[in-house]
Amino acid sequence: MDRFITELGYQEIAIRIVAAIFIGGIIGYEREKNNRPAGFRTHILVCLGAAITSIIQDRMRIDVLRLSVTHPEAMQAIKLDLGRLGAQVISGIGFLGAGSIMRERGTVEGLTTAAGIWATGCIGLAIGWGFYSLTLIATLAVIITLITLKKLEVSWIAKQYNSKILVQYKQHIRGEDILEMSDYLKKINVKVLGITKEEVEKTALFTVRLKKNTKVSDILLNLASNEKIERVRKED
Repeated sequence: MDRFITELGYQEIAIRIVAAIFIGGIIGYEREKNNRPAGFRTHILVCLGAAITSIIQDRMRIDVLRLSVTHPEAMQAIKLDLGRLGAQVISGIGFLGAGSIMRERGTVEGLTTAAGIWATGCIGLAIGWGFYSLTLIATLAVIITLITLKKLEVSWIAKQYNSKILVQYKQHIRGEDILEMSDYLKKINVKVLGITKEEVEKTALFTVRLKKNTKVSDILLNLASNEKIERVRKED
């Protein structure tokens, strides 16, 4: 059972450091083998840095407890917020996670990696405090989410895929033209994820989500029959 300790020796510090490296490496390995922006070493460093921060906080706690015994009068002038450093770590990891998110023409990638970095940092804080039971459970939960649930995601959600349809209009694009196109796609159960307009070229790029059995050729033919459209094609 995890509990606060009153001594923080070199052996305990070494255990927490090694645990942070090991746990961060496990999560990072899964990201690395999938060629994600943040991989093996990044997750180790995030987990290790967060653990070091918690170790510092834990050491400060122990020192304050000792001071309260030997110099109780000094405690009136000492204020210790054990959560402040950890909160700053979480905020800092948020900026790091943002760097792993890539956005390209209406699609966003890297959110899972960013969330994994954030979760790894939280686990690192738990390791640094010596909450080993919480660390084990949390690590298992993250691994299950990244690996096992990914397989479920593939079997359930991968029945759909993202595609891009480029529409070139005969005249300058108006707002009602985009709205008309969006309404048509929604009517045939095609979800619009993003729209990028190029006024000079009179084109609009629709990023859509299609079902595996959807015949894109039929959609293109229907769109091409619109008198406002010059041409339409599927983008790779």
